[in-house]
This record gives sequence, C-alpha cells and structure tokens, in this order.
Amino acid sequence: MYQPNPGERTVSTQFKLPTYHPDRLCHILLGNYAAVIEAINRRSVLGYCQRIAWIDPIPTGLRRERCNGEYISVMTRRITPLE
Repeated sequence: MYQPNPGERTVSTQFKLPTYHPDRLCHILLGNYAAVIEAINRRSVLGYCQRIAWIDPIPTGLRRERCNGEYISVMTRRITPLE
C-alpha cells in the first residue's frame, strides 16, 4: 500500500480520468516529464496518433528520487469492433 513520505507534498489538480466507453481505448502515460513527452513523440512518429491527441502532461504532485516529479498524460481514441 502506498504511504506518502512525511516531507512529500501533494498537489490538488482538477484532472479526472476518462470514463469507460466500450468503443474507446484510453492510453495513460505516467512518469517524469521528459519520459512522458518522449513517449508521446514516439507514438506520433510511428503514426499511431497525433501529438495533439494527448492532453498536456499534468503534475501528479508526487516526487520521485532522481527526477523532477511525476506527470500524467492521457489520450483516448475510438476503436472499431472486431467481427
């Protein structure tokens, strides 16, 4: 179970995860800012999605060792059902 460090600050954000829809696929990236941006750019280069489909990375308020904090970004895309 996660227990925050006593010195760890939490940041309240208005971010809400997308709700479940059976015709959509939700991708969530969670990591330091540079890693999240790199993952978004790689998916764009591969032609999987456009960069603008992702929300701008939002700080989660968690601080990790050897990085400037944790960020989250989400992208939702429609999928076609397999028949």
